[in-house]
Amino acid sequence: MKKEILVNNEFNSKKVAVIEDGRLEEFYVERESDKQLVGSIFKGKVSSIVPGIGAAFIDIGLEKNGFLYVTDVVGQGTGLEAEEAVYVENGDKPHTTPPPGRRDRHEPIPHIQDVLKKEQEVLVQVVKEPFGTKGARLTCQISLAGRFVVFMPYHPHVGISKRIDDRKERERIRQIIKSIALPKEAGLIVRTAASGCDPKVLERDIRFLIHQWRLIQRRHATQKAPAVVHEEYGLVLRMVRDVLTESFDRLVVNDREEFKRVDRFMRAAVPNLRPKLTLYTGDSSLFAAHGVQREIDKIYEPRATLKSGGHIVIEQTEALVAIDVNTGKFTGTRNLEETAYRTNCEAAREIAKQIRLRDLGGIIIIDFIDMDQHDHRRSVLKILEEAVKRDRAKTSVLNLSQLGLVEMTRQRMRRSLEGASTQKCPYCQGRGIVKSKETVASEALLKLSQTLKPVRREHFELTAFPDVIEVLSRDSSRAVRSIENQTQNRVSLVADAHMHVEEVRVKRILDRRKKLW
Repeated sequence: MKKEILVNNEFNSKKVAVIEDGRLEEFYVERESDKQLVGSIFKGKVSSIVPGIGAAFIDIGLEKNGFLYVTDVVGQGTGLEAEEAVYVENGDKPHTTPPPGRRDRHEPIPHIQDVLKKEQEVLVQVVKEPFGTKGARLTCQISLAGRFVVFMPYHPHVGISKRIDDRKERERIRQIIKSIALPKEAGLIVRTAASGCDPKVLERDIRFLIHQWRLIQRRHATQKAPAVVHEEYGLVLRMVRDVLTESFDRLVVNDREEFKRVDRFMRAAVPNLRPKLTLYTGDSSLFAAHGVQREIDKIYEPRATLKSGGHIVIEQTEALVAIDVNTGKFTGTRNLEETAYRTNCEAAREIAKQIRLRDLGGIIIIDFIDMDQHDHRRSVLKILEEAVKRDRAKTSVLNLSQLGLVEMTRQRMRRSLEGASTQKCPYCQGRGIVKSKETVASEALLKLSQTLKPVRREHFELTAFPDVIEVLSRDSSRAVRSIENQTQNRVSLVADAHMHVEEVRVKRILDRRKKLW
């Protein structure tokens, strides 16, 4: 399988596409005006404390204050993926005694007002981007991600990713870690990428993160809150650090300055992968040259087609993401059950891919086509579970109900691609619908009647969208004449194509033959 990472840097935005055998598998966008905050560390100040939700709002110098739950101050979580948490001091068994300064899960959660005080300065890290009306979610459990390890200055235990399942390799890594002196009360988690890593390279990664932490401590001691004390890498360098492995054939960059930046980073972090870096110098755009631009354009559409002729429809709301599966043009060859089963199987794979491409997160509800046979439902669920295993974000899939509904969750650390690349429609204000011309015409008549009722013998002008005026002059002409007769006023209907379809204006026209009022 040919695997490539394409980096397209143009017009103040960076776009990264992960390609497998010529097919788009992942897509990310980062703009200069909208950089990612997750992973960045701030020296913040407690703005307010809300005991009712056990949280504090922290001023970190952004437009919206971040929020910090009491469990993220003294809790057990580190903000890291569960896949990494296997401790190594006692073989493969996790410790049951919490490290110093951390809460035992059986102890009661303290009150937020007993942990933090207003105006108190705190060192916090962003674990979730601001979303909608919510500010960034913060944690005091700091972690610094490297190529092969995640350094945790406040968590004095060492763990190895459970995806490294070879016991000899795990033991080799343990011995390497034991030979490295870590700061007091600090620990780390060895990432999956460390499998087979040279001891000197692993040690260099750890020492780099320790040096980085010491710089953060110095900035924290000298800077006044609110202030940024550590900024996470941008999109391109994160992809090199977290995604690029030996399994990839090439990393292609279209911009010379970005190429030099990536080259410097790879020399320091992953010198063995540097030969995979390539500068693209073609005349056409990078994505078009690799035949993926059309696939990228389709990401922004609510419908994704299936090869069989069926399709899935993806709708995002504030509460959840709804995905509906339809047979579309696919009618099958045997019966309805077989058609539904084949469509659902294909849709399950496509849904997992679309969730990655669009970076959908939170609660996701999938409405598969109803299937009567239990074996078919179980098979579709298994296909979906296998397909989402490729996702680096943490996912959880529940059972498929008899109604064909699947509930799943996906880790949401930032806005989806749609949320980051689009804005609320100024025409419908994000509703996705507008009132029909008949409804607006009816409301226009009511507004006209109320406006004309107090006056007599005047000339009024009703202005609206052309389709609404057509209804008023054709279907509602008798109603307009009735209002004129009852109020003894005259009405002129005026069409204005520049108006909103729901907008109606009624104004009095000055008659020059009358005395000015």
